[in-house]
Amino acid sequence: MPFPLITPDLIARIEQFHLRFSLARMEALQALPGNPYAVEIQRFGNALAFKTHSPLLRGKNRIQGFRAEDVPYLHEALNFFRKDDLRCTLGVSYGQMTQDLFMQLSAEGLWSCGSGTVACIVPDRMLVSEARAAAPVQIRESSLSEKTLYLDLFRQAFEARGEGQADYLQFQWTEDTLPGCRRYIAEVENVPVAFASFPIIDGVGFFGTAGVLPAWRGGGIQRALIDRRIADAPSFGCDLVIGGGSLFSTTHRNFERAGLRLVPVGSVWTDTMV
Repeated sequence: MPFPLITPDLIARIEQFHLRFSLARMEALQALPGNPYAVEIQRFGNALAFKTHSPLLRGKNRIQGFRAEDVPYLHEALNFFRKDDLRCTLGVSYGQMTQDLFMQLSAEGLWSCGSGTVACIVPDRMLVSEARAAAPVQIRESSLSEKTLYLDLFRQAFEARGEGQADYLQFQWTEDTLPGCRRYIAEVENVPVAFASFPIIDGVGFFGTAGVLPAWRGGGIQRALIDRRIADAPSFGCDLVIGGGSLFSTTHRNFERAGLRLVPVGSVWTDTMV
């Protein structure tokens, strides 16, 4: 499976995807009737700040795309959250850390969470792995008309971690129906057992949320969903596919088995003053 040459342009493209994806998601949430998640978006220099007052989505409070020349905006950007007693994270773009920026971040009470990595691959339909799930799995695209089924699979897959509430389901559907996003459902003997999303922006496909019902885990269905999205990516106009997930997690191991490799990205800092 082809792997992209790691260059500053590749890293910048990956970071730009994440910035645009966050913007599209938060703008879509903000546009819902009554702005139920109390979303606010504001620019500070090159960086964008995304704020929500919803307890369900506090992890989405973040500043992305911060660069060395944005130091004069740092206090104002942090106060955008602090004035509402909200903790945020701040992402410094790759190659933008300077001694001055480091000192300013420390002086503001931010702590480094370390540098990030993103798994990525150049998709090639002809080179997708021949890995097979333990059970015969049929994977198909899911239409907008299957909203109830799709969200029910999400609820069953993630209810144990507190993401089965109606408010969270609305958030997930908003994210998974962004323009260009594809959705999949996996079935075993015509019984739906898993789902996955595949957001696409500017030729970059992203392994979005995917879940397998508890009774069907460990049988290779997640890997089958990964392979299917890689195989479909070229026909959707993608020349790059990237994935998230925590380093050394099951998700990352699945990515590596499917041929994805890690690319370094910028550092993440968290506000300790709230």
